[in-house]
Amino acid sequence: MTEKQFRERARSELRQIGDQLKGLATDRDIYWKFEREIVATNPQLHDGRSGFLDMTRGCYAEAMTARLLRLLEPQDGSASLHRILVQLPDHPELLNDKITERELVNDCRTLKGAAADLRNVTMPRAAHYERTLSALASTHRELNSVLDMLIATVKTYYWIVNDGYIDLDVRHAEDPMAIFQSAWAVPVLAK
Repeated sequence: MTEKQFRERARSELRQIGDQLKGLATDRDIYWKFEREIVATNPQLHDGRSGFLDMTRGCYAEAMTARLLRLLEPQDGSASLHRILVQLPDHPELLNDKITERELVNDCRTLKGAAADLRNVTMPRAAHYERTLSALASTHRELNSVLDMLIATVKTYYWIVNDGYIDLDVRHAEDPMAIFQSAWAVPVLAK
């Protein structure tokens, strides 16, 4: 593959991966806004037990884990950050004064290890007591760490391959918590 072909394919795949990461970062932002602005400020939710909150927390953790693992361990034909990094040394002109071989090897190692670390910490949780905020603390830390690492890595390698910047910052077109500003959740009692 020529340098130009590699650059075009890598640019396309990094954008695809970037779009997925931006979606993950947006979901994370909404989830934590919900925890901080809705749950933490409402004593009925914060101080009590709720099967709904346990389910929401469990679903968030499991969905984020699955989506991150798909990025870390892509199937054949999927965009692959690891594949880009492994093939990058075949095009040394792209590495020129931007990154050392040692840094590239460390980044490859970090990507490989992230999948194993994520699997070790985020085992499926079915029981309600396993889905509380405190029970999920280590899972949340690992999810945040892996997501932040992937975002930083994609930004770095997008710059290396394209001499450009990829925007992965979270922006909301509207307040995602606006749905909680009305009493829609109060059930209408049948007469």
